[in-house]
Amino acid sequence: MKVIGISVMMPAAENIRGTSALPYHLLAGRDKSIEVILYSYNLNRLSKEQIDSIAKELNIKICLLPVPWWYNFFLRFLLPFRILLNYPIGNYISLSFSQLDTIINDNPDAIWIYGEELSRVSRQLKDFRRIHTLPDCESLYYYRMLGKRFAIRNRIRFWRSAFMYPKYLNMEKQFDKSSNIHYHLVGKEDVNFLEEICPGIQAHFLRHPHYQVAKPAKVISFNSPKIKVLFAGQYNLYMQQDADMLIDCLMKSKDLSELKEHYVYTFLGKGWDNHVERLNNAGYETHHIKFAPDYIEEICKHDIQVTPICIGTGTKGKVLDAIANGLLVIGSWYALENIAVEHNISCLQYNDVSDIIGMLKDIYTSSSHYEEIAENGRQTILNLHNNFSIAKQLFSLF
Repeated sequence: MKVIGISVMMPAAENIRGTSALPYHLLAGRDKSIEVILYSYNLNRLSKEQIDSIAKELNIKICLLPVPWWYNFFLRFLLPFRILLNYPIGNYISLSFSQLDTIINDNPDAIWIYGEELSRVSRQLKDFRRIHTLPDCESLYYYRMLGKRFAIRNRIRFWRSAFMYPKYLNMEKQFDKSSNIHYHLVGKEDVNFLEEICPGIQAHFLRHPHYQVAKPAKVISFNSPKIKVLFAGQYNLYMQQDADMLIDCLMKSKDLSELKEHYVYTFLGKGWDNHVERLNNAGYETHHIKFAPDYIEEICKHDIQVTPICIGTGTKGKVLDAIANGLLVIGSWYALENIAVEHNISCLQYNDVSDIIGMLKDIYTSSSHYEEIAENGRQTILNLHNNFSIAKQLFSLF
């Protein structure tokens, strides 16, 4: 089978300036009898050397599509005027006649489109069997954002969400519902929301295969005398509320001495300076790593990952990375959404941030039990989020 891919992002093993990891892992897991020619706008700006390396790793041919001149002009000089547009700016991108002819002359068996805003490109190729990977339903993201009080305290953020929500809603209502196109998302609620917006659409939830595993695999045995707890990711909107509440809980806990005695806390990512300073001043052993050259190697030095995500859609790649490498993940519903794990069996899910304190207290008194939970989580991810299995499911939709 010959498949033409058209993507806003250049694939990469990790997300680089955008959601570039999903297409990479799907292409890496495909049946190698599937020939792929990828046309990409490279909006995540990978270098020629990186692109050549990825083409070799994935055994695909990559062709660059020039970003339309008006797109860059608009973003540079007219961005405030996007409020006047009915759709997101990227939704106005389409293929030129020559680009369209080149793709059609390649005589593909099917078309795979990556990036929700490329729905106009999809319509230009309506005579082909198509899969459109979104991967998230963007209107759901803004819908959730507008429903969170903490997220709209920032006036700029509120108005941005208020303006972007109807734009994505308008775009998604216009999605092609023909029998020869399937939509692929990495979130169950994303699929449900899209089906409400666009009744009759063929939308599918497939688990996310975005994770990398250390070689050799991490041996799951909690560190002694102190268990190592990791907070991974930037301190930003997605973790701001729950992370702040957790630090307050750690500062005020009646079990303060035990939490100091049995744990060391590391923050991996930018923006955590204040949290690190507060915990250090309170007597906790706390470290801050702003950037790790080898992310997987770094997380494998730890035993537990706390992921206090309080907003978002789809699937969280850093959570998959942690579980797949044998860390015991403590996360919110948002952090664990769409991941094939269960509370107290293969992960720990908190309902209230204060629950984390009790979980930490239990872990050091029954470490072998929680090591088993971490191992269950690892095996679940390796089996149910396997990129070979997910890629097979995806390409079988053609």
